[in-house]
Amino acid sequence: MSNMRLLSEEDYEEAFRLSEYAFQYKLTEQQKEIRKQWMNRQEILGDFENGQLAAKAHLLPFTVFIHGQEFRMSGVAGVATWPEYRRKGKVANLLKASLERMKEKGEWLSFLYPFQFHFYRKFGWELFASYKKLTIENRHLIPLQPFAKGRIERILPEHVPQKLQPMYESYIRRYNGGLKRWPFWWEHFVVKQETHAVAYRDEQNELAGYLLYEIKDRYMKVNEMVALHEEATRGLWNFICQHDSMADRVTVETSIDDPLPYLLQEPRITQEIVPYFMARIVDLENFLKAYPFAELAGTLFLHVHDAFAEWNSGIYQISENGITVFRKEKEHTSCMHPPKRGLQLDINTAAALLLGYERPLTFYKIGKLKGSEKEVEQLERMIPAGTTFIADFF
Repeated sequence: MSNMRLLSEEDYEEAFRLSEYAFQYKLTEQQKEIRKQWMNRQEILGDFENGQLAAKAHLLPFTVFIHGQEFRMSGVAGVATWPEYRRKGKVANLLKASLERMKEKGEWLSFLYPFQFHFYRKFGWELFASYKKLTIENRHLIPLQPFAKGRIERILPEHVPQKLQPMYESYIRRYNGGLKRWPFWWEHFVVKQETHAVAYRDEQNELAGYLLYEIKDRYMKVNEMVALHEEATRGLWNFICQHDSMADRVTVETSIDDPLPYLLQEPRITQEIVPYFMARIVDLENFLKAYPFAELAGTLFLHVHDAFAEWNSGIYQISENGITVFRKEKEHTSCMHPPKRGLQLDINTAAALLLGYERPLTFYKIGKLKGSEKEVEQLERMIPAGTTFIADFF
């Protein structure tokens, strides 16, 4: 017999066994202790068959930045099923229950890293963030002139959260989707044992950028390059160039709008756009009520369809007077009757639009947004300009 419930600490070892099997890794006892601390902050939904854990999903409590504002977000991770219980709808049931819990707790957004994009698109999550991966061969490690007048400081692991957090937050607030980090996250999920950390102190003696990187076997991997101004960009790049005798190849993972390649003396490096995270709007009505629209001149209707979280389906009237929602009164009836004009879209497209992954005109051209071009242009004016980026993984 199957039943669903939240896991307690007594279930953690069973959850570890399932994760280790599904994701093919082995945790040390020390790693388990750190995971337990993190799991105590989570809600973990488990599907049990005859008292045994058959499938699970972790709901992670985060805060993210969207157009400069803070929103609570529930990350979905650790979704796993033992093979003997697969293809029985257990993951779909867990995701449905997860969305209901998020809505109850006032978490209007959910992010996840997908094993397959098309799998989670069925449940309303959509691609919302990519990153740019730069691959630089040794011969292209040429310092930028003039040399920055600041200096590089090496940061000890125990000082990373205190020193880097202000710079990280100033940087990530420019984007939509970045996590608000806290010390535990820095210590255990950002800075790993092999991570080196350096900061750039500018000509005014202010910390203005940092690198988190690894170097091994003549390969330098820059996991984070944060620069608050152009001088810091030059200072950090020139520091990378100082490894020309140690690295045959350097990779840098950064935001898709990072101008670093343009600044290089030889910009013909490999630049790859990597689709990364997915987002879902859990509670569209409340999200729209808190959303910082750029312009609210006139009235616009959005006809939104959500097959998996039915409470989001309806017609949303957006105007300077606020948000009004028209929903079906009962199944198999039409919605209440506002004017029939408006734009049609599904919940997936709504997430990608409102978070800023693509602009309305782009979705209109590819058929994801239906309606009149005039109303699409109105929506263009309503949605603030912004780029999506998340520097973390979960």
